[in-house]
Amino acid sequence: MKVASKPTKTINLSPTKHTLLLLAALLFTSSLAAAMWFVRFLYTESFGFFFLLWNLFLAWLPVLFALLARRGGATKLGRWLWGGLWLLFFPNAPYLLTDLLHLGRLSMVPLWYDLILLLTFALAGLFLGLASLYWLHELVTRTWNWLAGWLFVLVVLGLSSFGVYIGRFLRWNSWDVFFNPTVLLRDLAGHLLVRSQFLETAVVTLLLTAVFIVSYFIVFALPPQLVVSREQ
Repeated sequence: MKVASKPTKTINLSPTKHTLLLLAALLFTSSLAAAMWFVRFLYTESFGFFFLLWNLFLAWLPVLFALLARRGGATKLGRWLWGGLWLLFFPNAPYLLTDLLHLGRLSMVPLWYDLILLLTFALAGLFLGLASLYWLHELVTRTWNWLAGWLFVLVVLGLSSFGVYIGRFLRWNSWDVFFNPTVLLRDLAGHLLVRSQFLETAVVTLLLTAVFIVSYFIVFALPPQLVVSREQ
């Protein structure tokens, strides 16, 4: 007797009106941040804080990879590939929050302007990260189930917090995983084996994880139409 094969689950995550509106809001926030930097440049005739533009560019990469992973024609292998790149570069988005440490280091403009400038970049990075996570959360939920989606969120936020720590305090970049993997792992091992440094790493990572989880939950506490739906 011929056994009927189980139908293959299809995932339809074509761009919606909400996705396009969210992208427009992200573009506006990033453009505002870049414009504020340009005004500062015209006023000071100095390239101070130019690294903020580079960091903002890196913060957009997770958005790009998330959209590529979700696109309608993506194969299973393609989703894993783009998802892996997304995970690798995701910490670059919330990393912009740590650039607030540079407040007061350059005194060519009023302190309040640099405060607003750094806050704008920080919020742009945070929103870019949360948006890309939202899109991948939905993809994981549709592919598996609701529980897997939330486990994915918690694990990613924990890993990304550790990634932010590595970038800010150890000064490693995402691409060093490919170009300097041995040196990177040796540095991490040596750093974590020292008690005082391990405690610093653990505390910073846990605090950042808490901040990111709270931020994501606040975004999730929006009207029902913005909440990731369960499997249809």
